[in-house]
Amino acid sequence: MTRMIERWFPCAEVSEHSAGGWGSGHAEKSLFTWFASRPLAQAKAAVVCSLLPWPEDDEDEQKHLKDLVRRAMTDYDAANTELRDELKKHYPDGASICDPFSGRAMIPLEAARLGVRAWGIDYSPVATLAGKLLADYPMRNWDDEPDLPFDGYERYKDEYFAEPRLLRDVRFVLNLVGDRYEATMDQFYPKVNGKRPWGYLWAITLPCTNCGNRFPLTGSLKLRNPNYRGAKTNDPGQSYEIVADKAQGTFSTIVHEGGPKSPATLVSVRGKRGKSGICCFCNSNHTLDTLKRLMRDGMADDTLLVVADVDKDVSKRYRAPTSEDESGLSDVEKFLYNESEFGPGVPAVPNEALHSDLSDFIGPAGYGYKSWGELCNTRQKLGFVRLARIIDEVAIKLIESNVSVDYTAALSAFAASNLARFLKRSTRSATLEVSYQKSGHIYFNDSGISHSFDYLEKGCGEGPGTWRSLAVHTVRSVTKQFSRVSGQLPTISRGSAMELSLPDCSLDAVVTDPPYDAMINYCDSSDILFVWLKRALITSHPWFGVTTDPDGLQEKTHEAVIKFGSVGDDHRTEEHYKLCITKAFQQAKRTIKPEGVMSIVFGHGDPAAWNRLLTAILDAGLVLTSSWPCSTEKGGKQTGRHIDITLMMSCRPAERDRPDGRVSDVDDELLEVIRERVPLWESDRLALADQLMASAGPAMETVGKYAVIRNIDGTPVALDRYLPLARRYVQQVVDVRIDGLPLDTFDQRSQFALFWVRQHQRNLTAGSEIPWQKLASNIDDATIHGLLCKSGKGFRLAYGHETTATELTGESPVIDIALAVASDGKSVSDIGERLQHLGRADDALVWAAMSYLGGELTDSDEDGQVWNWAVRNRAAIAARSEIVAVEVEAETRENRARQAQQVLL
Repeated sequence: MTRMIERWFPCAEVSEHSAGGWGSGHAEKSLFTWFASRPLAQAKAAVVCSLLPWPEDDEDEQKHLKDLVRRAMTDYDAANTELRDELKKHYPDGASICDPFSGRAMIPLEAARLGVRAWGIDYSPVATLAGKLLADYPMRNWDDEPDLPFDGYERYKDEYFAEPRLLRDVRFVLNLVGDRYEATMDQFYPKVNGKRPWGYLWAITLPCTNCGNRFPLTGSLKLRNPNYRGAKTNDPGQSYEIVADKAQGTFSTIVHEGGPKSPATLVSVRGKRGKSGICCFCNSNHTLDTLKRLMRDGMADDTLLVVADVDKDVSKRYRAPTSEDESGLSDVEKFLYNESEFGPGVPAVPNEALHSDLSDFIGPAGYGYKSWGELCNTRQKLGFVRLARIIDEVAIKLIESNVSVDYTAALSAFAASNLARFLKRSTRSATLEVSYQKSGHIYFNDSGISHSFDYLEKGCGEGPGTWRSLAVHTVRSVTKQFSRVSGQLPTISRGSAMELSLPDCSLDAVVTDPPYDAMINYCDSSDILFVWLKRALITSHPWFGVTTDPDGLQEKTHEAVIKFGSVGDDHRTEEHYKLCITKAFQQAKRTIKPEGVMSIVFGHGDPAAWNRLLTAILDAGLVLTSSWPCSTEKGGKQTGRHIDITLMMSCRPAERDRPDGRVSDVDDELLEVIRERVPLWESDRLALADQLMASAGPAMETVGKYAVIRNIDGTPVALDRYLPLARRYVQQVVDVRIDGLPLDTFDQRSQFALFWVRQHQRNLTAGSEIPWQKLASNIDDATIHGLLCKSGKGFRLAYGHETTATELTGESPVIDIALAVASDGKSVSDIGERLQHLGRADDALVWAAMSYLGGELTDSDEDGQVWNWAVRNRAAIAARSEIVAVEVEAETRENRARQAQQVLL
């Protein structure tokens, strides 16, 4: 039975709704801190299209199903009843799916909302907890649970009697934890002038290697921009300065209105890597390596620089610390020392090791921090210890009062989710976001943890990023789940995708979003959450902290990733990743019914990563049957690899006794498949860039028909031949014409540039596209050097004035001459002289390229204006070129005559 995903997928709708609104899944993602999740639109479409059969010979039914799915993509539960009815027709006993890399369980969530029996499995306990919060606990009926055993609950219950039980109790527990947290930390966050501060700006101090005085390291002295968000007064903004008392060897801070009056102490110095520290006493320069060495030697200390109060007129008003503020720090260490352990081998402050070999993406690991607990200053440590203990004490009280173990786990988990999000905007890595007057989060590229010398500590009162503020968002996220249709309770559990406990041939589909190679190291990045969560959940979730990891962290033995950065002795190598993914795909194939499919979402900018994934698919005994590109990763920036497009692929078990193939025959077969697919892609409104991505499907479908493909000499053909070849065939079939001339008429460098403009104009494009187009064009970096410029989060075609190819000759590539013309501006004389001197005034390729580029970029582009103007004034430019030619010829004759006369003399 052919499935819908093998013939059609709502690419345009998924791309549209993934960018914002219901389909982005922002409400679901905000419930818990995690690094990767499918947009809800893609998850829903993947589940539906992987289960619905495709009527091969019934065009009316095909249209009906397409229309149904398109309607389903307009909102959260749009067309839910119709979809359930359609699924019931084909699965009278109920459909079933599994996601063995479920993360926060977006895919099982959408399956459950459609009445599908779903399993979500993840290796990380942190991800598993996230999945339970989203797809498990809100699906259950908790109405038979006893009342919560806390003061004020009876009155609260009556006030919110109309709300679902879980939503009501989550709000109550979050407020209860917040009240207890404020009470237990009251003396450490004292009120000043009757108000509890929102935040405290700290900086690390180090001893100057020249004068010996300790100086603070801060990268910016600005606190608030002028007229922040239309302040009610004429707001000049605020900054601060560091004032050094050289005689005493001390410093202080002065907060003032307006912009900074002096440079910061952490600055970029030309010729130096990273930022350098400038001593505020003697102006000595300390390179980044020196600062790191001092920190690794244990010389760092913390100093409080500025305090922030919530202000009704300008959001936050800043001031220098007072004696009252300082009093909150006096006894912190003593109280922290006296905090008891959470259990055997679980001390109050996390001592789990933070290894230096994580420094490529866990920044603090390179600055001397030895444990995850050290990423908090002393007061933050005490606050998190007490928050975790409060959550645990609430769980103990619930169990003692006969609240069920499951409901205790649910309520504790939602409190822990707030703790995780609190951590995300706390610790030494959270900085003040001046433009938004809030704290930034610690994950600098969605998964790597940043290091900062200056950081913002939140108080325990009101304001963005505080417990109460985050609790409001948690309640909103839970409320959203209760606004949707009910579903069938999914099974969310921790486990390995390589060892699925499901029976053979038990699933109608496996739909999954596996780890993207070396893009995210999930467990390493979430260990900061794990070490605190396992303390908060030690009673309510005893399974959570169980680990065989020697450092007491999350297990990584079977984590299907490649460790980012320097691997060293770490087992998570490319070979490990390929082995894990292959075993996972084999397990998925084992559990799928004979007529079932496996659907995989994948996106990456490195062709080698695609080769590893697709090789794993083949090695697992699967063959691709379709692939569909969707723009689902806008704004993603994991490990700096900006990607926009993911592929939704379907697979089936490969047929037994597949024949061997000959490379020439397979090449021809692939070309024919691409010729068939391009018109279909165009009818579905797939852009050229999307068609190029989609070509991976036909490539692997074709390759998968054969046990092995052999060269003419009998040697096996490498898989990496077919991905770029398929893209090249798309380019060939699309038949890009440059002012009527075939693209391959031009030199290779110009072909690359012209095809790039055909796809992207001068829009910023993910860097992941560059290696693909190089492979398809069979060119190297040197060939395209200087054509593309990095700008913001992507790349674009260089402007004429930016190009490096300044020394042009008559043999220069067409694109370089065109860019040089653009740099000349609208000047008949300059363009005419340039083209004549290069001998290219009548070059049809140059004029065709300029005409094409001008048409693609239009007059809104500065180079496009020049090219369009030049084409319109070609006759005048040609006339000027002829004049130059005549002048040059005349000058040449004069020179020859002069030389001849000198010979006669």
